[in-house]
Amino acid sequence: MYKEKLETATQLYKQYHQQYNAIAFARLIDLLFAIVVGYKAINESSWLWGFLAAVMIVLFFLLIGKHKQIAVKRRIAKAKIAINEREIAFIEQGIYPADNGKDFEPAQHPYAYDLDVLGEKSLYHYLNRTHTYLGRKRLAQRLLYPDTTAILTHQEAIKALTPQLAWRQTFMAHAEQIDDSPSFYDRLQQWAATPTPPMGKFMRVFTVISPIVFTLSAIIGYIYDYEVLKSIAKLLLTINLSVFFFYISKINKEKLGFERTYAMLYAFKSCISLIEERFPEKNLQASRPIAQLSRLLDDLDSVSNILVSIPLNAFSFYHLHRYSALQTWKATYGKEVLPWLETVADTEVLCSFANFAYNHPHFVYPTLNEAYRITFEEVGHPLIVEKERITNDIVLDEAHFVLLTGSNMSGKSTFLRTLGINMLLTQLGLPVCAKKADVHPLPLLVSMRLSDSLSDGKSYFFAEINRIEQIMAVLKRERCMVLLDEILRGTNSEDKQYGTIKIIERLLSLQAIGIVATHDIEVCRLSEQYPDRLVNKCFESDISQGVLHFDYKLREGICQNRNATFLMRERGIIA
Repeated sequence: MYKEKLETATQLYKQYHQQYNAIAFARLIDLLFAIVVGYKAINESSWLWGFLAAVMIVLFFLLIGKHKQIAVKRRIAKAKIAINEREIAFIEQGIYPADNGKDFEPAQHPYAYDLDVLGEKSLYHYLNRTHTYLGRKRLAQRLLYPDTTAILTHQEAIKALTPQLAWRQTFMAHAEQIDDSPSFYDRLQQWAATPTPPMGKFMRVFTVISPIVFTLSAIIGYIYDYEVLKSIAKLLLTINLSVFFFYISKINKEKLGFERTYAMLYAFKSCISLIEERFPEKNLQASRPIAQLSRLLDDLDSVSNILVSIPLNAFSFYHLHRYSALQTWKATYGKEVLPWLETVADTEVLCSFANFAYNHPHFVYPTLNEAYRITFEEVGHPLIVEKERITNDIVLDEAHFVLLTGSNMSGKSTFLRTLGINMLLTQLGLPVCAKKADVHPLPLLVSMRLSDSLSDGKSYFFAEINRIEQIMAVLKRERCMVLLDEILRGTNSEDKQYGTIKIIERLLSLQAIGIVATHDIEVCRLSEQYPDRLVNKCFESDISQGVLHFDYKLREGICQNRNATFLMRERGIIA
């Protein structure tokens, strides 16, 4: 499908490019003819030639407008080419198409670091199809703090948008025209929240009447040589320019930081228009005000060009009228502008999720239960390519808290991440990598990957104790799914064994559901004391004809095989 879309976008781009060049040539020819015809009109004092010159000038400006429209269409077609090329490279070569979200990684989080939620080759990196800063930020927020109360609503929204590939790519192509930054939103929020005193009634009336009186006085006075009207025109010119120069600092202050942002706002407007068409139930009605703001900022951008602004404001107070309109706009819509732009970001995230579902038609949407039970059939890691993915079945509930054993490299950590990532996908309303899934969307608490923090003066063991303490504190407030991988690695074997057993007993008392992975066989014997709560499962490795084999299939019971000695002997480390 992406190759078909790529071909269509390429043909459209070629078509628009030809039209763009043709209109550019037509503009040039029209302008040359307008100059020639205008010269003849002046030279021959012919109203017919003058009328024809006027028609050509009007045609020239119409061609400018058409040229701009074709330029936008050409840019959108080019963006669609890039979108489809990236998807093809992602599917065929595994080249991730967008930002990895590393800059949104929190210092501490219940699962983000352990499950590779953010960063290179992460879940964020895999899902991300956003372009705006606000979209990238909102995607990170959704992954880090999913709303488990709205899972079914999110599922329905994703299901509805998944088959709408053409609309999604059009929206994404328009979003790629937005060149935003964190500072832009900070400035916009500050600007919208800062009230601007409106122009007084007298000044509003004066800026309308004075240019009219000045223009009439100047024309009549100089044509008919009326000194009084000439003097009035000179006086009003001085007053008009004085008023303009008085307001120019206010105008510059009002538009400070928004120079040349009108094009970006217009791109936002295009995205919002698409949202209004696709989701009329949102009753957004924001595209027109955003377009107005874009035009107002565009109009005010020329105020600093003295060669333009002095005659323009002497004759019409043009920039003061636009300034007054901007004040009115802010008073009317100022508090709504940021939420409108956030709607674009939310839609970018929804498109990213729908893109994931579209790329994985065999993934399933989990059903939800109230029984605190988590059941996956043939669950696999969604970020592992299908031909390399190994799937397993698992049931976790109050009677099935799993003690997981396995030799080195047998797949324990990958399996824990598989469960964690699929639970997170469930909470996001996304389909999961499984044949069937029935889930109670419990909050996730994970401890798999820790490190010494020399800058904080904390050892590995102390960091792990802190993490376990945090997990227990959360479990006291609510039931959670817990995934722990080889805890208490920073202490001696006997202490580790005793501590692990006590932690598991504490988890059971707090009604946690989940898995503790361990190498310690004695820890697994704890299931004999809690047969109605604990079950043992394992991953095995086999040594056949001097070769180590892994099947990565989950089995019942305690792991019986060890491979550390074999691997060290194979590498010549030991005899």
